[in-house]
Amino acid sequence: MANMQHKTVNLITTDEVEGKVQAVFSNFNEVDSDGDVVLPNSIKSGYGERGVAMVWAHDWKDVIGRGEIKQDDHRAVFEGQFIMDTDRGRDAFNTVKAMGDLQQWSFGYEVVDSENGMFKKDNNTEIEVRFLKDVKVWEVSPVLVGANQNTYTMSVKGDEHEEQKGKRFNEEVAEVLNTLTSLVKRAKELTALRLSKDKTLSEEATTLITDLQDALQNAHQDIDTLLTVGSSENVEEEIEKVDDTVMLLETERVLMETLDPEL
Repeated sequence: MANMQHKTVNLITTDEVEGKVQAVFSNFNEVDSDGDVVLPNSIKSGYGERGVAMVWAHDWKDVIGRGEIKQDDHRAVFEGQFIMDTDRGRDAFNTVKAMGDLQQWSFGYEVVDSENGMFKKDNNTEIEVRFLKDVKVWEVSPVLVGANQNTYTMSVKGDEHEEQKGKRFNEEVAEVLNTLTSLVKRAKELTALRLSKDKTLSEEATTLITDLQDALQNAHQDIDTLLTVGSSENVEEEIEKVDDTVMLLETERVLMETLDPEL
């Protein structure tokens, strides 16, 4: 669609039902990073009463959910659900959940009616903006880097029991690897964007990445110990290389945390 444009959104959830989300994707009467001001009651779904699509990174070939638009005098909200019956929908849900505050969002829209004018900011200065009076929203998207760096995922929750039910160890490892790859790529994109603007990472982002680094280092130590003990052809020979008590306690702890009863 030639006139398709994008804006960032904030994501929240309101219940514990697996895969359901509620996203505040537009705040009215505020200037955004594109110099636009969305007016109250200006937003409509491009699909009418059928709702609106959720796709990954504005790729219409990668549909991951659907929902509907609701709005009041202050904001427009997307209420929807990831398609949990498909691998792609579940992967997208798990990725967004794992990304947490590093996840950003955007929505695709078509301007039906707008006009240019002056907008008075809180400091009483006036700037020229585009007032969006009628907008068709076609999709909302999780993205690596949105136009507004202040967008983030507040929370994404699911039914933890249902998520783990029937999941085998190799499936969980594959999910973790995919999520970690996406997370590292997202962090690289964010860092590169900030550096290109002669800015460093925010304090919040730095703290989150540091916490991730610590967790990965701890996981590496645990996995290294597990492989040393569990993969050795001669377990007794490996144990003799370290203090017996320390190794046995550490091995017992790791095995209890990682043991999959279905294997």
